[in-house]
Amino acid sequence: MPDSKIVTRLTEIVGQRNTLTRQDEIGAYQPEGARPKAVLFPANIEQVSEVLRFAASESLSVIPAGSGTKLNLGNITEGADIVLSTKNLNRIIEHGASDLVATAECGTLLSEFQSRLREQNQFLPVDPPHLLSGATLGGIIASNDSGPLRLGYGTMRELLIGLKVVRADGTVFKGGSKVVKNVAGYDLPKLFVGSLGTLGIIAEATFRLYPIPESSRTCLVSFDNLDNSHESVMSLLKSDLVISSLEHLSPALASALGERAGIDVKGNSYTLAVRVMNVEKAVRDQMKTILDLCSKAGGSGVMVEGEKEEKLWEEIREFTSRLSGPGGTVARANVLITDVPGVFRLLEGFPERSGIEVYSSARAGNGVVAVSMDGEREALVSSLKELRIFSEERGGSLVIWAADSNVKKRVGVWGNIGTSLGIMKRIKRNFDPENILNPGRLV
Repeated sequence: MPDSKIVTRLTEIVGQRNTLTRQDEIGAYQPEGARPKAVLFPANIEQVSEVLRFAASESLSVIPAGSGTKLNLGNITEGADIVLSTKNLNRIIEHGASDLVATAECGTLLSEFQSRLREQNQFLPVDPPHLLSGATLGGIIASNDSGPLRLGYGTMRELLIGLKVVRADGTVFKGGSKVVKNVAGYDLPKLFVGSLGTLGIIAEATFRLYPIPESSRTCLVSFDNLDNSHESVMSLLKSDLVISSLEHLSPALASALGERAGIDVKGNSYTLAVRVMNVEKAVRDQMKTILDLCSKAGGSGVMVEGEKEEKLWEEIREFTSRLSGPGGTVARANVLITDVPGVFRLLEGFPERSGIEVYSSARAGNGVVAVSMDGEREALVSSLKELRIFSEERGGSLVIWAADSNVKKRVGVWGNIGTSLGIMKRIKRNFDPENILNPGRLV
C-alpha cells in the first residue's frame, strides 16, 4: 500500500489531532536511524488494537513509546514505520487503598500516579531516572528500570501483579489481577517486565502498593579509601538494619552531588548514602547504629533530612543524564556485591588513561553500578569493552543504556546473552510472528 494511503488509514483510526507526520512535529519521537511514517497517540485500547491489526496486515513495524524518554534504549531498530505512544492512555482506573493495590493505564506518568496515591498516604516504591521528565508506568515496566529504592522494595517484577497487553495481531491479553497471590501456572505479566515492547504494547497494569513511611533520614558517610567504604557496606548488609537505599558513590560523583544538593561532602572520598524509611523511633535508632558501624571503618558522616534529603536522592537518581548531558554514554555493570570495588578501581583508571570523564554509583546491596561517561568516541569504546570483559569474566554483565549509534554498534548493547538467547527468540516469534514490534531492539 502506498505511504499516503497508510497514513490516511492510520489517521482515520486515531484522528487527525492524534497523528504527527511532519518531520518538524515528530521531533523527540523519532528513534535513532529511522524516519517513521507517522507518530500516533491512540485515545483508548480499542484504537491501539486497531492500529496493530492494520500494521500486521501491512507488515508495518511499530515502535511502542510513552513520553519518549527511552526511545533509543537497546539496539538500533531494524524498522520504524509507526511510533505508537501511549501518552493519551493516562487514566488511573482504580485505587483500592484498603487492599494496597492500584490499576492505571500505562501512559500515566509515574509522578502523577504517585501524587494520586499520596492522597491516601500510599506509594509505588520505584524511583527510576526520568521521574520528573516524563517516565511512564508502561515505559518503566517495559525497560524494568529502577533506582536506589530497589534495595528495600525490589523492582517492577516484585510490584506488578496484573497486566493488560495488546498483542502484535491486535488481540488483547490479560494476565494476573488485583489479587496479590493470584497466579496459577506461568506468571505471564512478569514476562513483559524488561521486554522493551517487543512482545506487545502494555496498556494497563495493576500494582501492589506500600504505605508512605512515617519518617526518613539519610546518612552521608565519607571514607579515606575504597577498602574502608566497602568494609562498611559489608557490615551494613550483614547487620539486622532495615535499609531502604544504599548507594556507594565514587569520589567524583560524591563531590558533584554534594555541590548540586547543597550538602557539605568530604572531597575526594568514596561516600556511602544510607537511607532508612520507617517509623520515627526506628529511623532514629538505626541512624545511630549506621554511624557507629561506619565510624569503625574510619567513616565520618553527616545526617540529611527533609527537602535536602529529597534533593540528594533526586540527584543520585538522575545523575546519569544530568552530569553527562545530551549525547553522554550511560552503562550499567551488574556484578556480585563483592566485585563492586573491582569495578570502581577499573573506572578510577579511565580518566588518566583515556581522558574521559567518569561518574559512578553502585546500588551497593544489589551489585548494580551505574556509570556515566563522557569523552572521545575511541576512548569510550575501549573503556566500555574493558568494563564488559571485567564484568562478564566474573559472571556479570554490562548493558549500554545510552550512547551514540557508532558506540552501540562497536561495543554491542547487551553483551553475551548466553544460552537463553534461543529461548528468547522463540518467545518473540510466538507473541509476534511477523516481527513488527520493535524489530531488532532486543533479539
